[in-house]
Amino acid sequence: MGIIDIVGNNAAQIDAAEYEQKVREKYPSALLQSDERIVFAFKSLGGSGRDHYMLTTKRLLIKDKMGITGKQIGYKTVPYTSVRAFSLETCGSLDTDSEMKVYARGIGTVSVDFNKNVDVLAIHRFLSSVVIQGKAAGEDYVADAASGYGNGSGDASTGIFDLLGSNYAQIDKHELESRLKPSGVLLPQEKVELAFKCGRDSIIMTSLRILKIDVQGVTGKKIEYLTILWPSIRGFSVETAGNILDRDSELTLYFNLPSKECSSEGSPRNHRTRMKIDFRDGQADIFAVQRFISDKLLGPDTMAPSEHGGAMAGYNDTGSGSILAWLGDDSRMVDPREAEAQFRFILQSCESVELAFKGRRDMILFTTKRIIFVDKQGLFGIGKKTEFISMPYRTITAFSLRSAGSFVDKDSELCLWLDFDDVFYPRRSNEDDPPPPPIPRRSYLEIDFQKDKVDIFVVHRYLSERLMRVNGHKMKPYTSPVSSELLMPSSPDTGTNLLDWIGNNASAIDPKACGIKFHEAGLLQRDEHIAFAFKTGRDSLYLTNKRLFVIDVQGITGKRKEYMSVPLDSIRVWSVESAGHLDRDMELRVWFKAFWDNKVKQDLRKGKADIFAIQSFIAHFVIGNADGNSALRNAQAYEPSKTGAMTKILGFLSDAHMKDPGELTSQLRSSPALLQEDESVEAAFKAGRDLFIITTKRIIVIDKKGITGKSVEYKSSPLMYNTAFKIETEGHLLSGPEVKVYTADDDIKQELAKGQKDNIWLIHEILSNKMLNNPKKDFSEEEVHVDVGNVDQSSYAPTPTQQYSPVVAAQPYVQPTTFQVQLPAGIVAGQQIQVQHPNTNQMLVITVPNGVPPGGVFNVSA
Repeated sequence: MGIIDIVGNNAAQIDAAEYEQKVREKYPSALLQSDERIVFAFKSLGGSGRDHYMLTTKRLLIKDKMGITGKQIGYKTVPYTSVRAFSLETCGSLDTDSEMKVYARGIGTVSVDFNKNVDVLAIHRFLSSVVIQGKAAGEDYVADAASGYGNGSGDASTGIFDLLGSNYAQIDKHELESRLKPSGVLLPQEKVELAFKCGRDSIIMTSLRILKIDVQGVTGKKIEYLTILWPSIRGFSVETAGNILDRDSELTLYFNLPSKECSSEGSPRNHRTRMKIDFRDGQADIFAVQRFISDKLLGPDTMAPSEHGGAMAGYNDTGSGSILAWLGDDSRMVDPREAEAQFRFILQSCESVELAFKGRRDMILFTTKRIIFVDKQGLFGIGKKTEFISMPYRTITAFSLRSAGSFVDKDSELCLWLDFDDVFYPRRSNEDDPPPPPIPRRSYLEIDFQKDKVDIFVVHRYLSERLMRVNGHKMKPYTSPVSSELLMPSSPDTGTNLLDWIGNNASAIDPKACGIKFHEAGLLQRDEHIAFAFKTGRDSLYLTNKRLFVIDVQGITGKRKEYMSVPLDSIRVWSVESAGHLDRDMELRVWFKAFWDNKVKQDLRKGKADIFAIQSFIAHFVIGNADGNSALRNAQAYEPSKTGAMTKILGFLSDAHMKDPGELTSQLRSSPALLQEDESVEAAFKAGRDLFIITTKRIIVIDKKGITGKSVEYKSSPLMYNTAFKIETEGHLLSGPEVKVYTADDDIKQELAKGQKDNIWLIHEILSNKMLNNPKKDFSEEEVHVDVGNVDQSSYAPTPTQQYSPVVAAQPYVQPTTFQVQLPAGIVAGQQIQVQHPNTNQMLVITVPNGVPPGGVFNVSA
């Protein structure tokens, strides 16, 4: 312990086994789970503080004593399954403290400073093991194609211009791997696939992660090792080298890493959203890098370059035909076969273009795996520099099409919501101006179409096929082409006739009648059905078995319409609100997975909608497959809150008191019908007129509003999408226990009344079991699985009778091979491991089945 450690609050390492024994003596079976072990333990202020940091076998656990006396203690849990990235920074010459940062879903960035005696590389090795081991590592590239990415054995020296421009050069991956493996920076089974160096810094792309090594300071003693998991990458772009003055090529990776928000002018809201890598001209093959990233994010290329099939029926490009469209850079539809031939070098061999659009100089390609934006730069697009932006379909969480309006607004639009926070705060023009509003950049994209050259309903049908998940939340496989029938032009009056019918026909709120009309217009898929339909003024909202569909009539004339689709799989939070005393409308609110304008709100007329039927319908599709079993080891008997004087006072101040879970379960299955059949209440607390409920599947907050309390909101947050939490024990005076669940949007917080000591640990046990023992992955962040062999038919219409060329020929079915796998040391049932297939040599991610003892053997069929 030194003065520097006290001033800098640098934690010192303490004996983990000894500290675990103390924890178990103080909190028997409350804080740590029975099969959980503390591997690393640290104490603040160089070992003299009162806070502790623990790295257990399941989570990062932080003990924070608060207040002057330290009676109130906070326990923050960050499960390893929620971690998307982490970094370790060694101490420097003058800066003698080291640092650990963890980027986790919901909670954001958690950082801990260590003193100079802590071995941060040992922590790096441990986190690499528990975070990466068994987690998705991107698609394993085809072994035979490894040489296609290049070994990079060229000159690794860096010139002065490259240093000033931070330009990287490709280096020998084998040599670098041999240097990093002995130090433990890489896992034993980890392979370096691409490596780049600029001065003292390196960026390494391995089979399991992206590793950035940043050497800092004059002496270079301070080094940061930043690990980013492959599933955290949501999109990427490559930019070719320009002319004489711009000789470097660029790779930009877009992440959904959680980080502390920033609202400073001239700064992104999340500084970890983008990673830009400049490559020295001639020292890196930018298209080889592009192929490598494509294989990781889109799935390995399964075909030789000469085997790819042709595109679907083409489209005759007659040019813009309008000076306004040319000036507005509105895109028109062009022949996808010609576009595929032109950009074959950027596509995978098994990937084909299905729709293509061309603006004044740029192009947009809708392929079987992604959307590619081709941005030709330079004056009139005749420059040498071109940027290719790739957004996999799994990154798109919602979409909408807008028809052209009247007067000046003559273009139609496609809007895309993407799964990463790229919001930026621009600088003001001068000091006297108010701060300008933030801009979404690539978190939300708008694409202008030439209204007479693009059929927006064709685009709607196409994106519905590619983005709607089916069969266990899986997307349509790339081996299954979108039917050519769906790409046939719609009737010119499709939108007008539909809107006229909705506006003039009282049966517009009849789901069956709406379903017939929507199928006739081609707005729904063949197996899609409308369950609820609502109309408010000129606008309407529909709940189908696949999406939330909103039709928004805009402008004075109402000629401009927006058709918005939010897949039910993208919904993260929803609420329904009953009518109040003065406000006679009910409300539906839905928050979907996005970072820009991600809330849909709809007023519902009183007496015309069953809000509990609506919430049950949404719950069925969002949490229907979630685990409904109790997280408690033993069914604990309900004990009512104490009714002492202090409790009565705190009750008046609206702190929460425990309610009977069994009684509430019975009530919420009938009046009102909130819970599913396999869902039950684990814990419930009443605060004034409101209720805070933890069920086996979600957190429900029942909020009575207004003076009369007649208006009640029922808000549901699925537990499977919330992966970090914090509890606080009670303190002095009026400070009672508190629970906080971290979410991607607003955190869920509930204070409890004094005397609720046992109940706060009950909540800790429930949340620990749900988030540590049975975590559910966010399906949109899992690794890409390549489906071969089963080419499903279109969801819109029967198989077309006319002949057309499929985008990719169906792959033959391969008989699975059964082989034995021995459980590695330190791995237990329920965790995931990587094994190599004995025949294909492909790396597989396998979940260890229950019942396999440590070091045991089990069979795998693949």
